[in-house]
Amino acid sequence: MKKRFLAGALCAMMAFAMAGCGSSSSSNEGGEEGGSTSGEAVELKMSYTTSETSVWRVAGETFGELLSEATDGKYTVALYANDQLAGGAMDQGTQMILDGTVDLDLRSITNYTNYEPKLYVVTMPWIFSTNEDVDTILFNGEGGQMVKDLIEPLGVKVLGLAENGFRSVTNSKHEIKTPADLAGLKVRVPAISSWVDTFTLMGADPTVMTFSEVFTALQQGTIDGQENPTDPIVSSKLYEVQSYLTRWNYAYDCLIFTCSQKLWDSLSEEEQAIFQECADAACAAEIEASRAADDANFAMMEENGMTITDLTDEEVQAFKDMVAPIYDDYREQITDEVFAAFGYTFE
Repeated sequence: MKKRFLAGALCAMMAFAMAGCGSSSSSNEGGEEGGSTSGEAVELKMSYTTSETSVWRVAGETFGELLSEATDGKYTVALYANDQLAGGAMDQGTQMILDGTVDLDLRSITNYTNYEPKLYVVTMPWIFSTNEDVDTILFNGEGGQMVKDLIEPLGVKVLGLAENGFRSVTNSKHEIKTPADLAGLKVRVPAISSWVDTFTLMGADPTVMTFSEVFTALQQGTIDGQENPTDPIVSSKLYEVQSYLTRWNYAYDCLIFTCSQKLWDSLSEEEQAIFQECADAACAAEIEASRAADDANFAMMEENGMTITDLTDEEVQAFKDMVAPIYDDYREQITDEVFAAFGYTFE
């Protein structure tokens, strides 16, 4: 299992993660199919949906470095950003890991909601409010196990959970402090029904479009704003075409690190244990890097002229009251059992 190596390597990789997302020798493109006979070198293909400068890449590079050393070079990992293997299409990228066309994958839990609607629970407004909530319920609690139990029947092995973080709302018009400030604003949201419904309940005009179109749409005034965690806001330079950001933790975006079932089943028990231990370290490194980057990203956006608004508990409550009906709307498809795993019960 090479426990001694992994313990030391984890410390080194955590330091690497905090330093940033550099390129590595494991990111060469090309390679063979997953799985191998004993002693045969295998390059595994790993897809993720954000750019090469995204903090998400920390998970892939950490996993690749640890896995290569733990298996004496038998397995290496080639990283493909921006869902490159799927031509940039997130839905196709999700299908590729489920089909086993890709060996490893990191993507938002929202990409799996079309396959398992119960996963909408993680997208519910203010199901989490703080990182402490996330750590207790999702990463170390019943909620995280529920997520794995819902995703694995789709045909993948869930190696771990990481994070895209809490989502903030930005716009070019004015500060958003009350629901009235959202009224009529054209806000881009992903094609996730729960988030479309949330912004509709808050009085905004939610507009669905692919993320690759968002910068131009904001620049041209086709939309007024958008919502995202800080990593994609900064890596896509949306702060250049947005003046206001409200930090309200209205929704949390969880990442799912998966291995194709085809690859997983081809591994020996010892290799499976190594893959799992390397994945645990990779997810821990990504989460730590993501949270450190959040603080730096907010500071950088403010330095570049954005007005950063933090809401009081009373101001947040006004938004919570407006969106409260969404829990009843999604109760049947999510189920009380799944809600309860996330600490939410209906009176």
